Amino acid sequence: MRKVLIANRGAIAARAIETFREQGWSPIAVAATSDPQRLHTTAADGCAYLPGTGLAETYDHVGRIVAAAREQGVDAVYPGYGALAEDPALPRQLAAAGIAYIGPGADVLAEARDKERAVATAGSLGLPVLPHAAGPAAIAALIRDIGLPVILKPVDGCGGLGVRILQTARDTEEALAVMARDDGTQWYAERYVEKGRVVGVTVALDDGGTVVALGERESLLVDGSMKLLEASPVQGVGPERLEGMCADAARLVTGMGLRNVATVEFIVDAHSHYFLEVNGRLPLAYRMCEAQTGVDLVALQIELAQGGFLAPGAVTADRRVHCLEARLFIEGPGTIERLSLPPAPGATYNCALDVSQPVVLDNIVTQILATGTDRGALAEAVLEAVESSDITGVAHCAADIAGWLRHSDLTGEPLTGQALGV
Repeated sequence: MRKVLIANRGAIAARAIETFREQGWSPIAVAATSDPQRLHTTAADGCAYLPGTGLAETYDHVGRIVAAAREQGVDAVYPGYGALAEDPALPRQLAAAGIAYIGPGADVLAEARDKERAVATAGSLGLPVLPHAAGPAAIAALIRDIGLPVILKPVDGCGGLGVRILQTARDTEEALAVMARDDGTQWYAERYVEKGRVVGVTVALDDGGTVVALGERESLLVDGSMKLLEASPVQGVGPERLEGMCADAARLVTGMGLRNVATVEFIVDAHSHYFLEVNGRLPLAYRMCEAQTGVDLVALQIELAQGGFLAPGAVTADRRVHCLEARLFIEGPGTIERLSLPPAPGATYNCALDVSQPVVLDNIVTQILATGTDRGALAEAVLEAVESSDITGVAHCAADIAGWLRHSDLTGEPLTGQALGV
C-alpha cells in the first residue's frame, strides 16, 4: 500500500486522511509537538511530530515536512491548502528526495506566488490587469501617475500577510520609508478598487492541458485577509462578464503550464474585471465546488497527480446549486471553554477542534455550508447556525457574520473593497 504524508492539520487534514484511505493509500498525519490540537491525527495510520513553535517552525516549515516524509518512508506528500501548499520549495525538495508531490510543480508555484511575475504573465496572455508597479521607485512613480488609493503587498506574500492600503500622503511616506530600509522584502503595488467584488474561479487541469471548471464564487464579506462569507453562483456581476472571467482563468492556467487544481481570482468594479492572483492549491471553499460538481476534489487531485486525464465536459459545475459558506475565524489564541455547534436545518459544519485542548495554531473554528436552490433560504440557514453556535474562550467573528446576514439583501455591494491577497 502506498503511503502519503498529509502535511496539514485540522478539518482539511481529517478530510484528506479519509479520502486517501478510500483511494487505497495509507495516510500519515503530522502534528507540531507544541500544538495541543491533534484530533486530526486519530484516523491516520501514524503521525510524524514536528519540533518547534508557531506555524513557520512547524506545519509551514518545508525542511521539517520533507524530513518527516523521508523518515516515514512515504511515497507522496499532500498539503491541502495554506501557506505550505503555495511554497515552491516543497515540491522542489520533495523531488530531490524522490518523493511525489500532489499539486502543481515548483516552477509554476513560484510564478504564481510572485505577484509581479503572475500579473506580467496575465497581461501577456491578454487578461485585464490593474495599473501596477514593483519596487520603491516604481511604486512612487505609480502613485504620482494614478493617485491614491493603492494596495501594497509583499511580492511573494500569501494569505494577506503584510498587505496594507495607502489612502493618504502620510500612508505613502510611511510605506516608502519602510521600503527604503530594505529588510529583504520586495514590494508590489496596484490600484485599489473600492467597493470591488472578488470572484474566484476554480479549475482543474490535466497533463494534456485539458481544463475543466469546478465552480465560481464571490466574496460577500471580507475582513482584512479573511473571507468570512462566500456565495455561489456569482450574482454580483453579469453573465457575460462571468463567462469572460472563466475564459480568462482557463487561458491563464494553460499559459502558465499549471497542472492539478487552481483558483484564479479577479477583482470586479462597475466597468470591468481585473486579474488579482492565482492560487495553485485546493481552495478553502472546496466543499462549495464539490456541492456543484459532485466530485471529491481531493480525490481529483490524486488522480491528476498520477497522470489521469480529464474528458472535456466530464466535470461541470451546476450553477443551479446555490452555496453559501460562512467561516468562523479565530481572532486570537486562547482556550475554547465551550464549543457547541447544534444541528441547524440546511447547514453543515466542518470542524476538527478538540474542545478539551487549547487552541494555539488554528485560525478557524468551523466552516458552515448551506446548499440549495435559493440564496435567501441559505442565508437563513447559515444565520441560524451562526447564531445558535456557542463558542467561548476565544474571540471569533460569528457576530460580524450574523450582523451582515441580518442586514444585507445578499445581492448588493459587498461590505469591503479589494481583498488583500487571500
